Amino acid sequence: MRIRALALVAATVVSVPALAGTASAAPENLNAPYARAAAKVAGNGTLLATKNVASAARLDGRPAGDYCVQVSDPTVDLRDAAVVATVNNFRAMITAIPNSNCNGLTRTIRVVTTNYNNDPVDVPFTVAVL
Repeated sequence: MRIRALALVAATVVSVPALAGTASAAPENLNAPYARAAAKVAGNGTLLATKNVASAARLDGRPAGDYCVQVSDPTVDLRDAAVVATVNNFRAMITAIPNSNCNGLTRTIRVVTTNYNNDPVDVPFTVAVL
């Protein structure tokens, strides 16, 4: 009995660092040589990889599939830019709207994703400013 309890305590101590190390890492650099800005975003709005993008987030209080991506480079003028977006590995529709104010931020792109019934849906996506 004593050996079994000791083994259980040892297993618990070994597993604690693994559970404590779940903090999210900084986004990776996105290899997009011809884009002025680009972002790969998870369905929950987490910024996974970036080039000249400050943040990405799912908009609070909005239906699923409503995101805000903020470009960090002040020289990128979204009014004159070609903005393209695609969903990653899902069958869904996506709209990317260059916007001067999204969630109270400037230099942003509002991204909206829906399924084929036009219902809002959270899906991962990539957006680029050319």
